[in-house]
Amino acid sequence: MKLQLVSDRTQNIRASVSDTQSELMLAIALVVMIIYLFLRNIPATIIPAVAVPLSLIGTFAVIYMLGFSVNNLTLMALTIATGFVVDDAIVVIENISRHIENGLSPLQAALKGASEIGFTIISLTISLIAVLIRCYLWGMWSAACSVNLQ
Repeated sequence: MKLQLVSDRTQNIRASVSDTQSELMLAIALVVMIIYLFLRNIPATIIPAVAVPLSLIGTFAVIYMLGFSVNNLTLMALTIATGFVVDDAIVVIENISRHIENGLSPLQAALKGASEIGFTIISLTISLIAVLIRCYLWGMWSAACSVNLQ
């Protein structure tokens, strides 16, 4: 018996994973630049600049501990989740900044700002998850149909 390699997709897969990793890094850099551009506040910019990479490191630790592999799907999910985190953080920081400009102390502004929009942030996140779960399930359904058709 002789084994012969028919096709080798490892180079394409590695290139795709590398592209997704670079897109994730570009997304983080753009987030930091855009937050600074709109808020013009260094401390408000530092918060997501530190929080996003730390949350990604924690996520990779959980992925490793659960035995999952890092592939295109997990990297794209991380990119989307990063967008969720940043979107929620921008809304909260903007509301807190508004309260600080109105004369509240940073602690009072943080407590009041977060309590005012906490429900909105949770509702927004749940609605985005509901939309993306439908897309995920649609992908699973279409994959199952295409497998059955072959």
